[in-house]
Amino acid sequence: MSSFFKVCRVFVIFICCLFLLSCNDSHSLDLTKKENQLKPEETSEKPVIQIGSKALTEQYLLMKMTALLLKYEGFSVKEIRFLDSPSIRQALEQGYIDMYWEYTNTARMYYHKKSPVYNGDQLYNLVKEEDAMSGITWLNRSDFNSSWRLFVTRSFVEKHHIHTISDLMKYIQREEKKIKIATNEEFLIREDGFKRLNEAYHIDMGKENVIALDSKILPLAVKEGRVDVAVGMGSDSHIEEYGLVVLKEDKVVFPPYHAAPVMLTKTMKEYPVVREKLNRLSAELTNEKIHQLVYKVDILHQDVSKVAYDFLVTNELIQK
Repeated sequence: MSSFFKVCRVFVIFICCLFLLSCNDSHSLDLTKKENQLKPEETSEKPVIQIGSKALTEQYLLMKMTALLLKYEGFSVKEIRFLDSPSIRQALEQGYIDMYWEYTNTARMYYHKKSPVYNGDQLYNLVKEEDAMSGITWLNRSDFNSSWRLFVTRSFVEKHHIHTISDLMKYIQREEKKIKIATNEEFLIREDGFKRLNEAYHIDMGKENVIALDSKILPLAVKEGRVDVAVGMGSDSHIEEYGLVVLKEDKVVFPPYHAAPVMLTKTMKEYPVVREKLNRLSAELTNEKIHQLVYKVDILHQDVSKVAYDFLVTNELIQK
């Protein structure tokens, strides 16, 4: 009897294993089906592209859009996030990643160690030529300019009739007002930061009236009246959330930081379709569009992948 029960026990375990395998296979098929909705027919061996991203929402979106485009073309894509510019640049130079999205004056000032350039087209050509000597190719730049902006409350604008940075500077000089300004610590020491703002408008806003805050809370500080003006990134979605107003830059104050895909030249030559697809993507990117996408992710808490996918479909970069 004991032998009989042993046989029965083995048989039952065997049947359970078959059932579990069947369930796992079914689950795997469902996942694969979802993943392949954005891809054409699979091949046994797909070329691999590794894409990097800095730790910014706009960068996550750019990386995700790039990944989806390339997956649709049959690539196997690996996405890697980096904490800062030096680490992602080093990863590209050493071949750990094939590409990422960079900003023109970031390359000019931090990698090439040269003074900022204020003409967008001239700047792009300079960094493109410089990096070409290092085996790095700049694809077409977008119109998305991730640069500094000054923002205030709408009530401040209406009360003092201030719409441009020049209006603000005249107000400060005319009224001898000691307004409070907030920015991050980096802006205070950058060549294209606080020093440049003073020089462009021929004014000396002493640092005693400037408060250094974390970039994430700059819009909140303005909204709550802790400061009158803040200098931060124009793509910060909280500017729109809090109903703040970006002052018009009526003089060339801040250098442009146009976003563009940069990639290893050898990768670009091996897969020319990447250049074609990403140049089409760059052509669709504007400040307004990126700000809307960042708002959906940061404020409305929509999934980055979904937001990126919807953008590609809407702009006919991939088919639904």
